[in-house]
Order: sequence, then C-alpha cells, then structure tokens
Amino acid sequence: MRTPLIILLCGLLPLSVLSSETLPNLSGSTNSSYQLEQERALGQAWMRMMKAQAQLLDDPIVESYLNDRLWYLSPFSELQDKRLDLLVIDQQEVNAFAAPGGIIGINAGLLLATETEDQLMSVIAHELAHLSQRHFAQQQAASEQRQPLVLAGIVGSILLSSINPNAGAAALQGTIGASENARLSFSRQNELDADQAGMRTLVAAGYDPQAMPQMFAQLAQANRFSGSAVPEFLRTHPVTESRIADSTNRAMNLPSASRERRDYQNFMIAKAKVAVKYGAENRLLNEPSLDEPIKDFTQYLKALSVNDNAEAEAQWVALPKNWQQHPWVQLSRLTQLSLSNQPTVDLIDELMDLYPKDLAVQATLAKWFSEQGDIPQAIKLYRALLRDHPKNTLFLYHLAELYGLINDIEQLHRTRIEFFFQRAEFDLALRQVEFARRDARNNPVQLGWLAEREKEIRSDQLRFDELFK
Repeated sequence: MRTPLIILLCGLLPLSVLSSETLPNLSGSTNSSYQLEQERALGQAWMRMMKAQAQLLDDPIVESYLNDRLWYLSPFSELQDKRLDLLVIDQQEVNAFAAPGGIIGINAGLLLATETEDQLMSVIAHELAHLSQRHFAQQQAASEQRQPLVLAGIVGSILLSSINPNAGAAALQGTIGASENARLSFSRQNELDADQAGMRTLVAAGYDPQAMPQMFAQLAQANRFSGSAVPEFLRTHPVTESRIADSTNRAMNLPSASRERRDYQNFMIAKAKVAVKYGAENRLLNEPSLDEPIKDFTQYLKALSVNDNAEAEAQWVALPKNWQQHPWVQLSRLTQLSLSNQPTVDLIDELMDLYPKDLAVQATLAKWFSEQGDIPQAIKLYRALLRDHPKNTLFLYHLAELYGLINDIEQLHRTRIEFFFQRAEFDLALRQVEFARRDARNNPVQLGWLAEREKEIRSDQLRFDELFK
C-alpha cells in the first residue's frame, strides 16, 4: 500500500547525500543511476500525489498565462526531454520549484513579487535549468546507498514545501543531511549552473538577462525586512551577495533584450487577478512604474470582488479600448453585466466564436455557465476541456459536481473515479468503483467499463507501491 506523502517523508529523513561540491556532472549524461524515464515516472507520481494535498489555483486566466509562458520558454532551454507539467499553487508565499519528470511548480504569489515579465521568466528559466542540468540525478548519483528513495525524499520535500513551507524545509534538511555545506535543495555550484543555463535561455528567448540578478536582489532585500519569515524560494534557492554579483557581471556581458514587451498586458492582467485574490491590490497600485490602465483594471477587479457595480462601471469606462477588447478583460465584464442584469448573450457568443481553443476563455465560461445555472452548457465545455487536458483535476472536480446537480449517476461515478485516479488516491477510486457497481446492476455497459477501469487502477496502484516500497 502506498504510504501517505507526509508519513513517507518522515521515513526518508535518515538518508543522506554526499557533499554537494563532489557531485558528478550528469548534464546530458545517459549513464546516471536514474535515467530520464525513471526520473519522469517518479516525478509524475509525486505530481499526482501532490494534487491530492496541495491547494491548486482555480483561476483559468492565471494558469493559462503561466502555462503559455512556460511553453514559450521551453524550446529555448537546454532540456533533453521537453515534456512539461505545470502546477500553479494557491499560495501567496513566494516560491517556484522544479522536480524530475518535467514538473514546474509556481506559487501564485510569485506574480506579486515580480515587477516585470522578464523577472518572472528569469525564475522559470532558472527552474528549467535545474531540470536540464539534471541536478536531482546528480544528488542521486552522489548517494552512498544509491537508493531511489534518496531522490524520492528530495523531490517529495520540495513538493511538500509548497503545501507547508516549514514542513518542507525540515523534511528536506533531514533528507540531504546535516553537512556544514549542505543546502536545502541545491548546492552552490548547482545554483550557479542554473543561473548560467537560465540566463542563456533568457537571452535565446529574447528576454533581459539582467532580470535574473534583479529578481534575486529584490528577494534578498525583501528577506532582510521579513524577520524569520524567510521566503520558501530563498530556503530552497539560497541567494548570496556573491551570487547576485556573479549573475550581474555575467548578464552585463550578454546582449540586451529588445524593449518590446510582447506579453506585457497578459502579465499585468494575471498579476492584477492574483493581487485582488489575496487582497494585495494596494501593493500593486503603489508600484511607481504602474501604468494608469493597469491601475484602472485592478480597481475594476476589486469593485467586482465586492459586488460594487457602480464603481466597476466607472473603472470600466476609464479603461482604454485595447483593454476593453482584450478577451480576458471581457471575461470579467461578463460578471459586471450579470450584476447589473444586462444582456450577456452577445458577448458570450463572441467569446465562444473567436476563442474556441483558448483555455482561459473556455474554462472561465464553463465556470460562468455553472454559476448561472446553465448546467448542460457548463458540462459541454468541461467535457471539451478534458479532451485536451485529461489530467486536470480541477476540471474533473467541477464536472463531477455538475453531474451530481442533474442526477446523472453513471457519469457522476465515472468522473469521480477519474478525479481520484489522477490524484493517485487509489483506495478512494476503488471505493467509488464499488459505489458505481451498486448503481449499475442492470447496466452491462457500465459494469463492463467498471471492470476494465478497476484493473487499470489496481495496476497503477501496484506500480506506485513498487516505486515507493
């Protein structure tokens, strides 16, 4: 039986890793004890387990923006395996992490900590560099015992830190040992390697290499005034003055980026949504470099969040046309039109016709239809979204709720089974199979599907048990 995440981590604490300065360089190597496919299998397993314990951000616009930027940056990186999965964590704590198997995690709070898209991309590039340089495999190769659970402990601790920073830090410290030179996640050399590779990725993608030392300096400066509340990103990615100086000097010798801000508007929309969600809009509005349209949009979102239709209308009128016509802004307009009992049909038809494959538009409309009580339309959109994003547990959760509302028991069971399966909650998935069987005594098609699905679930459960035994 697979051990729960936190219990498993506690059992991993006695394992240790050799001094970070002696780690072999496995970048691009194929003779590591953990090959790429094995790393991916472990990372994917941890990702599914984490989905059951972390609070994922349920904001299609923010998720869509970050996913788009990740995939934009990926071709310019030095990754051998460019299969990637993004987890957007509903935490205001500043953090980002990478785990074997192409997992990139970003706390929503990172958007608040970055002043420009270049700075945000510098963090993502840095995390991609940890993957491309195979730093996890280096730690595994340096293990005296050569046991896969050493890597499992490191990965699990990093993922756990996004759920509970203090627990993650403690678990990770125990996992990699109490050596005087040990770092919470990566060695000094690992961090320098990731800085260098990340900068190369930034430049290749057309971003400003100076954004990386700027971002690290901002985090270090903020940490000086934070007392004991050290940002999780600094716990797992220690920033020193010498490292900032090194990255600054390195950036000065690289070509400057174009001043074209190709996704500036999307960045600010996503940032404004996060700011209002966490009640940090004043922090955003007080940024000296903030343009007026961004202030107007932030205040517009704030007014909508407290159902102040008069204030929302005043801010809407103040927005320039290029903001009013942006599809992500128009999605917020739907909420305002509903508040004032104005027609929404024309705007909905326009959005659905113009953006049939846009994740942010379609997922937001699905939530909107659900809130308005148009259950059949919401189900239709969620089913379409799941065809392209079958591992999205938030979509599965919302779809199951909708089937429950219309008393479609067969589809309710199927969707709940998939929800638990994608979160690696095998016992709950199998229990749901049994519930479904009771309701399908006279339905041979459903019974046949349940029998096949049970075999697949048990097979996957055995694979997990073997991976973590």
